[in-house]
Amino acid sequence: MKFALLGGIALILGATASFSEVTPDAATIEILGQPTDNWFINRSREGAYLFDAASGDMLGLLSLTPYTPAIAVNRNRNEVYAGESYLSRLYRGKREDVLTIYDISTLAPIAEIDIPDKMVEVVGDTNIGLLGNGQYVTVYNLTPAQSVSVIDIKQRKFIGEISTPGCGMVMPVDNFSFLMICGDGSVQLIELAKDGSEVRRTRSDIFFSVENDAVFDRVAKTRDGWLLLSHTGLIYEVSANASNIYITEPWSIVGKDDRDGLWRPGGTGPLTVHRATNTAFVLMHQGGIDTHHEPGSELWAFDTEKQQRVMRWSLEDKWSEVLVLQTDEPRLIAATNDGELQIYNVLKQVLERTIDDPGPGIWLLQEF
Repeated sequence: MKFALLGGIALILGATASFSEVTPDAATIEILGQPTDNWFINRSREGAYLFDAASGDMLGLLSLTPYTPAIAVNRNRNEVYAGESYLSRLYRGKREDVLTIYDISTLAPIAEIDIPDKMVEVVGDTNIGLLGNGQYVTVYNLTPAQSVSVIDIKQRKFIGEISTPGCGMVMPVDNFSFLMICGDGSVQLIELAKDGSEVRRTRSDIFFSVENDAVFDRVAKTRDGWLLLSHTGLIYEVSANASNIYITEPWSIVGKDDRDGLWRPGGTGPLTVHRATNTAFVLMHQGGIDTHHEPGSELWAFDTEKQQRVMRWSLEDKWSEVLVLQTDEPRLIAATNDGELQIYNVLKQVLERTIDDPGPGIWLLQEF
């Protein structure tokens, strides 16, 4: 017994000596280069997966909370902003909302700013907005009372909360202003002072029917404002200048020859705009009333200045969401029903590559 015990000790000591000669790997941090117009994210169940559409490579992961609706990117400051909610017991308990600031180079958090525990937790890219001056971030709240939190990301502090009853989403229009869509069929313009406080608000006339033909909550930014799309296929262009709101006369993307087929826009993200060419891309399907979440069997493209269709593309697989990147030649990301991301030179209708595993679920595609 004594011999066996001594032999065991000797083996342990020998093993310790051999392990001590192994040099441990040193941890490294990968540094990303400057973002390009080919970068985009897939907001999924586990965070935001960052991809390069030119290569199809995954560049990194933003580890966001499951309650983060979207991100805002500030290339000038090399920062990403995300409203995040934390619960003390993971799925219950005391709630704490923060605006987290991430470094683009490392995708690591570098600061947190406390905000009211009211942030809407529904995925949508208009639930957070960076104003044109690059100083103020606006976060949409729903408790169910509606309001907007204003955060100064230069001074790293919460400025205040603006009550916005009946109006939701944030659509930045200039350095100190943003638009909101209201439940009565109008839009509202909120203007901020230089210190971030509200200085003025303006309400438009009612221009769409919430009951008969509501607009999608997924809108698209244009050169001068925003494109709104209704469930039957009406396009409204909304912009603002100073205290004035401008809304164009609606025009229909569904022509007379298409109406017999009951063509309608649909999907989780049916609309996207290539701003340099004023080209809007819309997912279309055949269906009746209340089929606006049905994925698209065709992709239609429109010249928004001439208000006419320039492309009609029948799809082999149905798409639920599309995002056009602001590259010289429009490059389009399509989310398929099989959970893939397909990348196209869209006007040539050429498939460039497929991302088979873009993450656990495709919740939202965003430019980066």
